[in-house]
Amino acid sequence: MTSTLSERSLKHAALFQPGRIGQMSLKNRFVQSPIFTQYAEVDGYAGPRLIEYFRQRARGGAGLLITENTSVDWQVGRTVGHPIRIDHDRYRSGLADLVEAVHNEGAKIAVQLHHTGRQNSQGNTEGNVPPIAPTAGITSAFGTPPRAIEIEEIPGLIDMYAQGARRAKEVGFDAVELHGAHGYLLGQFLSPKTNKRTDAYGGSLENRARFALEVVRAVREQVGPDYPVMYRLSVEEPYEGGLSLEDGLAFCQMLEEYVDALDVSAGNYDTADVLLPMVPPGNLLHYAKEVKKRVSVPVIGVGRLVWLLDELNDDVAAGELDFVAMGRAGLADPTIVEKTRRGATSNIRRCLAVNECISRWMFNGQHTQCVINPALSQEKRAAEARRPAVLAKRVLIVGAGPAGCEAAILAADRGHEVTLVERAQEIGGQLRAWAAAEVLNKEITTFIEFYRAELQRTGVDVRLGTEVTQADMDAYDAVFLATGTESAGSPQGAIDAVQMLADRRAPEAQELTVHGDTETAMFAALWLAEQGRKVTLSSPSADVGLDTNDMQRNHLKGLLAVRNVTIVTDQAAPAGGTVVWAQDRRASDVLAAAVDGERVRTIGTRFRGGRMYEATQSGFWAAAEV
Repeated sequence: MTSTLSERSLKHAALFQPGRIGQMSLKNRFVQSPIFTQYAEVDGYAGPRLIEYFRQRARGGAGLLITENTSVDWQVGRTVGHPIRIDHDRYRSGLADLVEAVHNEGAKIAVQLHHTGRQNSQGNTEGNVPPIAPTAGITSAFGTPPRAIEIEEIPGLIDMYAQGARRAKEVGFDAVELHGAHGYLLGQFLSPKTNKRTDAYGGSLENRARFALEVVRAVREQVGPDYPVMYRLSVEEPYEGGLSLEDGLAFCQMLEEYVDALDVSAGNYDTADVLLPMVPPGNLLHYAKEVKKRVSVPVIGVGRLVWLLDELNDDVAAGELDFVAMGRAGLADPTIVEKTRRGATSNIRRCLAVNECISRWMFNGQHTQCVINPALSQEKRAAEARRPAVLAKRVLIVGAGPAGCEAAILAADRGHEVTLVERAQEIGGQLRAWAAAEVLNKEITTFIEFYRAELQRTGVDVRLGTEVTQADMDAYDAVFLATGTESAGSPQGAIDAVQMLADRRAPEAQELTVHGDTETAMFAALWLAEQGRKVTLSSPSADVGLDTNDMQRNHLKGLLAVRNVTIVTDQAAPAGGTVVWAQDRRASDVLAAAVDGERVRTIGTRFRGGRMYEATQSGFWAAAEV
């Protein structure tokens, strides 16, 4: 007997109950939290790319969307790059278009009012002037020494927030959120680490809270008593001299009189290890629950929550939390809420938290991308790619790694008859190697299961443990070879790291060397250490993990240190002992003679090199052309 939609939704019934933030009614308890995308135009105007990004997330079912850090001071207070801006009336038309797009999809939208303060660089300011902060000279993890804000400047700064709120209300935003979290200007005044002032805005908690409270009151005066005002804060800065949890909770109680909800996080960019690397799901949730004990206004929780939907449902039902926010998870899959409502949680692309989105793209001034969602930042083009094909074809895809799976799923969704052939006994390709070490086991295993669920949903004929010959290919109208890469240049007798990890077969030797400067080398060394081996990671370069982002590299280094892996750099290939090779790879040449660039094509890393991002991009967009 087939279950009904309402029956499938019962598992997460509390999350789909309507909620309220002040006078704003929301259809469920899901919030798309702010993520800096750089999808605004270079001058901060809300243009088509940004609007399509939000339209898709509104269509995906979240009750409330919150814009990324929207600048109230473009001159010295904007995030590096080109965020949205709301510091002048000339940007109203784009913001109004954004609001209308979200409303047309049945969701509400709030604008996040933002000022960087010291977390900025002089080169990012208009006129190449120093950034500003409560106290001069205290730099952040990035940026240049700020100058101190003069006391006579404070009313002008407060008015920037107030005028931003006025514009937000006038163009139709349903609420405003003041960004006092993660070490930005409002939080800098609150923190004893960054506020060394001796005037009325420094010293005691009451004085350090003065600036933020004056901003909130000025915003309230502009928008009136019934317009929803939210406040995002880091309730603790977990480093020496930072904001204590006790003071953070006391500040929440100060805010309660003036705001309609508290959006609770922790830390700043000097303590990014609590925010961004592969922290455990829900690592920040206890902060929201502590705040909820102290205040009567709704509380929003954050922190890789897509992995904890069952637990969160219980938390909301018990009144320990009011709303569930998802940030990077919404980059990976804009339809999380709708899939959860339908009971299709196996079909969710769950964020891996490898931070390519932030460290590879966002921090380098590029449009934010996602290694597992090829449609991110190209939502309109992707919607066109998913349209039914004019002529249904028989499509063969050889290789069931990320590229092959992406191509098979999209081709089948478009109405083609798709056969996916894999010579191994399971799908996943090199993803199976990524899943070996504990650090990514749950995430990658779940991602492979996502592909399995999607292949089943779309009716792809999956054939495992099967080799393909050139003769087999003749029966198909289109053939994609997604066979990836293979080891190259390894010394005689060396063990291929990727194959070892995929097979989960450790060498018998108790002491061995992993050679390579790649992320794969780090995974191999980590997994072998987990198996009780004494491991040396030998890099031919001056560092390791050169093909991954800084955050992931540093995170893996920390895990290797815990496992007592010795790292040596600038090394030649080992001449003796047991060697695991994790260095050079080349494109697979399986069925190379059949490739004609038209009916038979190569895709994925075999075609364009790279890693998971290149594989998912290539597979998806290749299938769009069939």
